[in-house]
Amino acid sequence: MVRKQHRLTALLRNRNYRFLWIMGTINNSGELAEILVGSWLVYQITGSPWQVALVGLSRTITMCALSLYAGALGDRLDKRHIMIGAHVVGTLAMGFLLLVLALGSIEPWHIFLASALKGGTRSFDNTSRRAMLFEVVGKRKLVEAISLEHIGFSSGLIVGPLLVGTLIEITNSATAVYAMLCAFYALNGVSAYLLKVDGKSKLRSTQKIFQSIKDGITHAYNSQAIRATLTATIIMNVLFQYQLYIPVIAEDHLNVGPGLMGLLASADGIGKISGSFMMGFLGYKIKRHGRIFWLGSFGLAMSLLAFSLSPWYILSFATLLCLGLFQIGFSTMQSSIILMASPSELHSRISGAQQLAVGTGALGAVELGSMAKLLNSVTAALSVNALSVALLLIAIWIFMPGLKQDLGSSSQNRL
Repeated sequence: MVRKQHRLTALLRNRNYRFLWIMGTINNSGELAEILVGSWLVYQITGSPWQVALVGLSRTITMCALSLYAGALGDRLDKRHIMIGAHVVGTLAMGFLLLVLALGSIEPWHIFLASALKGGTRSFDNTSRRAMLFEVVGKRKLVEAISLEHIGFSSGLIVGPLLVGTLIEITNSATAVYAMLCAFYALNGVSAYLLKVDGKSKLRSTQKIFQSIKDGITHAYNSQAIRATLTATIIMNVLFQYQLYIPVIAEDHLNVGPGLMGLLASADGIGKISGSFMMGFLGYKIKRHGRIFWLGSFGLAMSLLAFSLSPWYILSFATLLCLGLFQIGFSTMQSSIILMASPSELHSRISGAQQLAVGTGALGAVELGSMAKLLNSVTAALSVNALSVALLLIAIWIFMPGLKQDLGSSSQNRL
């Protein structure tokens, strides 16, 4: 146990990793808080679940559109500068919403516009930060580094929603939340500036930008492990947009106010912290990354199904807790497989392909909104989606052998 603890604490003694960890933690907390407060505000203004879906759509469509370009740019330019620029734009976007709220002239399209800007900045920040993480810690500590990163992410998932719920409960307004988000993204910009690492790729591409993008896509498609991982990622993101509807479920189905809504939204974060510690302590033993990825994905589907069928608040909280636990297997292995199965000079571009897969959540926001409208029930729509995910994951396991590959069999993958 002492040795395992040393492996995790040693990562935090790495100055550059600490800053990347802080940035990821703040970013994740801010992004969930941003989605939650935006969804709550739109629902208060319109009362329409469909317009709540547009919060996610406007955010993820720009992330999807820009992710491949962001990845290609990250393999050409200094990743640190890209991250600084992304957080400056994010701060300005939240400042814009703070201004219109202060003027009393907030409209849904203001929220959609700011969400679109933040989705674009996320594509640049995430691709560069993920590629830089590999450069800072190396392949042999990657799983532990990502697991420890998810502990920070998960802490953010708890703190962000609780702050949103508490601030709205106290002020009955979103103004304080957007002021907090401005501070969050400004702090991330400062953290990126303080990084002491060469953010330029060692083998910088001299190809035209579109040929560079094509090379990244070609590698992702030709790698069985990456292809299977991205296919499952697309399915999960298209059919797994439950977070947008937590305000709707809390108010209409569970009959609780903003405070308990925030607590409910933080439940999966608590589960993720537990899962992250487990993965961090056992990460160096993992060889069959794809199997853990699949099991985590299937567990997510079953947890979402249980959440959609739950009539009680405490049971809903417990199912989201389990959902967060399973999500660590999904998300940690997703990034690990993609980075381990690709050469370092393609990391930003492959991360861009990963962001594109995540960005398909834009379709999921529309799909779930349409399904909820058709069935006249958000919970029924979530049940249909959870069952669909489970069936599609079974098909992937049978017909796409890439997840059965042993990425940890070579000596370079072991510690």
